[in-house]
Amino acid sequence: MKPLLHFFVLGTLICLQGCSGCIKKSGGSTQTSKSGKSKFPVPDATTNLIIKDEKDLTGYWAGIFGPDKADSLEEDGDYESGYNKINISLDHIDGDQVEGHIVIQGKLRPFKCNMIKSGSKYRFSFKGVSDEKSTGTYTVSIAKGDSLLTGHWSGGDKVPSHDFALTKKLFNYNPDWKLEESSYIDWSKSKKINIKPDSGETYTDARYATTSAEVQKYNPSTDVLTTKYLANLKKADLLILRNSIFARHGYTFKKSRLSWYFSEQSWYVPISNDVTAELTPIEKQNLKMMAPYEKYAQEFYDAFGR
Repeated sequence: MKPLLHFFVLGTLICLQGCSGCIKKSGGSTQTSKSGKSKFPVPDATTNLIIKDEKDLTGYWAGIFGPDKADSLEEDGDYESGYNKINISLDHIDGDQVEGHIVIQGKLRPFKCNMIKSGSKYRFSFKGVSDEKSTGTYTVSIAKGDSLLTGHWSGGDKVPSHDFALTKKLFNYNPDWKLEESSYIDWSKSKKINIKPDSGETYTDARYATTSAEVQKYNPSTDVLTTKYLANLKKADLLILRNSIFARHGYTFKKSRLSWYFSEQSWYVPISNDVTAELTPIEKQNLKMMAPYEKYAQEFYDAFGR
């Protein structure tokens, strides 16, 4: 049984009227692809993870984002499918004007709003996307001396609200980031098998599509993968290895299960919905190598987790 997520929200947040719209000019620089097209704003970020003054608010604020009520999730107990990693990027602050963008589940949306200062607290709200189907109002708050940006998202009476607490993340691409120990399990894919112990009656058990320890043996951003290694992997292993390349570049995943899995990697920060121009030659080579193996790989190991 997977543990439920716990969200820590500090205090009661005051909903403020914000505004949304496309950013015409940002104080931060704009990252471009090799084709010259604008991809996403790069915030005027400081390296301070604890807020000393308002300039420290700029940067990437990332964390888990999901429904407050467990009964809004799938009945089969697949809590992962209801949660994503979100990045609220505060790109530029000029007086009481805040410009930023949200990165979640394959979507990137800019926003503009007013910031309200009350004593040592900063509060602001804005419209934004929460997943592929929902938009709503984000209300966030943080005080000087704090390291958590706490917030609430409301999409109306018919959509479960979201409370969240985000921490400031510093992002630079690092090909040496390794997959930390965490299993990816696709609970929607299973098969029944009959097990006959040495003593006792035969019983039926379920096997799920899952990763094995093999995914931690090689890093496809630094190691040239061999055919011998790839031939022994199951589909979930190859899925995670392939997507680990994109995760290192800060790709925001559309699929909740992938978003959940990589959110458990301490180095992962979703910053973009298109990282193809940033891929290195060795990453491109490994992606090409993995493609046919992933297409024809088996789903299940003989034993759970191999």
